[in-house]
Amino acid sequence: MVVGAKMTIQHVPSKGRISIIKIQNFTVQKRQSVIRVVYGTLLAVLAVVSMAVSPVELFTDWYLDMKEGKYIYRMWQKPTYELFSEVHIFNYTNVDEYMKGTDKTMKLKEIGPFMFQEFRTNDNITIDKERGVMTMWPKTELKFLREKSIADYKDVHVVMPNIVMIAFSTLIADKLGYLANAGAYYSINAIGSKLFLNMTAEELLWGYTDPIVSIANTLLPGWIDFEKIGILDRFYAQREEKAELELRNKSKRFSINYWNDSPGLVEQGFKDLNTSNLCNRIRGSYEGFMLPPQISKDTVFPIFRKQACRIYPFSFREEVKGEFGFNYYRFQLQDSAFNKTSPYACDCSQNCLPDGFIDISNCYYGFPITLSKPHLIDTDPVQRTYFEGLDHADGDKYTSLLDVEPTIGVPLALSINIQVNIAVRTSPANPITKPLKDKVLPVLRLSLFCKEAPSNIIQLLRLRFVIAPPLVVTIEVLLFIVGVFFSLQGFYRIWKPTYKLLQQNEKPKSRRKSSERRRNSAILSMSDNCGFRDDEELAKQAVSLLAITEEDRDMPDLFGDP
Repeated sequence: MVVGAKMTIQHVPSKGRISIIKIQNFTVQKRQSVIRVVYGTLLAVLAVVSMAVSPVELFTDWYLDMKEGKYIYRMWQKPTYELFSEVHIFNYTNVDEYMKGTDKTMKLKEIGPFMFQEFRTNDNITIDKERGVMTMWPKTELKFLREKSIADYKDVHVVMPNIVMIAFSTLIADKLGYLANAGAYYSINAIGSKLFLNMTAEELLWGYTDPIVSIANTLLPGWIDFEKIGILDRFYAQREEKAELELRNKSKRFSINYWNDSPGLVEQGFKDLNTSNLCNRIRGSYEGFMLPPQISKDTVFPIFRKQACRIYPFSFREEVKGEFGFNYYRFQLQDSAFNKTSPYACDCSQNCLPDGFIDISNCYYGFPITLSKPHLIDTDPVQRTYFEGLDHADGDKYTSLLDVEPTIGVPLALSINIQVNIAVRTSPANPITKPLKDKVLPVLRLSLFCKEAPSNIIQLLRLRFVIAPPLVVTIEVLLFIVGVFFSLQGFYRIWKPTYKLLQQNEKPKSRRKSSERRRNSAILSMSDNCGFRDDEELAKQAVSLLAITEEDRDMPDLFGDP
């Protein structure tokens, strides 16, 4: 052991001697410096990669990926949006005076609201990854909200046109000849049907009996499959519906591919995609529960509503700064949506309605049901002259709006306002509806609205657009700064080591107290070793080798000072 130590000491170059402890310290320091460089580089690279790939967007795409059991899948199964339907009924207050000819116009008084909540479920959702589509069976139900209505609709009475009589008389006038219309006239008189009826609001909405419906249901069960007729009863009749939605194409995600296995509305004249038009083409339209991401301001959203039996275009109106910290886009139903000049207007060759009205009779047994803007706004001015009591409000009171977060395509609020009317056409052989000839009679006004998205969706959007972006940027900047700092520090320690050679002829400096104590201790220890007692010169070399200068004493320890 002593001989090995002796030989090692003797072979130390005489030109410059390095402390053995210093050599060990340098090796450890160099290893720590390399580790600093590696970890610092990794942190800086991680920060740069994070800035390039945008982890917030990656997480958003992953979160919104349509897979069974995930959040968005459950949202489609049972949407948590609170969707309400507000109904106002037009009560005819001067029927006797009008029928006698005393009054030249019909006076209307709007009664409401009668509030309902709409519940939508999508059953049997199936995702086909190969085709990139989702199929589902939608179902919609209404629940009457008595506490939010003016009264129970069973207790409110209104005077209304007899929709059944007008519908059958107009239908026969359109389809059949003189003799058939004359027969209809005498049959209607025989069974006692009247042109106007006093009924409850419940009967108007959910169905009232009439001898004409009973006869038609008995003689033509394949056509009239109901025993009473009501507006909401027909709009929300439970039928088996099937929808297929697009998932793969990001720019058209959640758009409808097929509805009841058809890419178009057969009731509105759809035959195939080559001959279809915007009026009857369902493919590419949306129901509005979810819209595609990255929405631009020049986007026109075709919104399909089964009950409304048409495609309705919504265009960008304005960008709104939301109260929750993120902006959103507001889309509005195009002003010309109900007019003949609209690109979405259906073709008409006979029995065409006045401007501003949409014919949806083919979706409802051929009954002359029409839709318009509330209070006949933007309709043929002649039609407005037939009635008193219509509102001429401007602004957003009767405007249809859709608020959407454009980056993800999440709907935030909805307001759709339409009016249900019945068109009257007569035949010379059937004068029973002559007092209402060529008039479009207001029946009720519907306002479908959702004031705001569910709170959990709002919180997720706040996290995505308000909280996460600055937090991620802060983390990225800190990672980059810390990484660069450690890398530079490591490189500096590698190329600028902190040990110092002690030259053989170098004289110790004056401040020697600490070093002398350590050297004396080393001498005493070595003197106890018999291998060194006999070799005075070797002891001197050992003392010289173990000498520590003031610079050595001040040198940092194992990890070094920064």
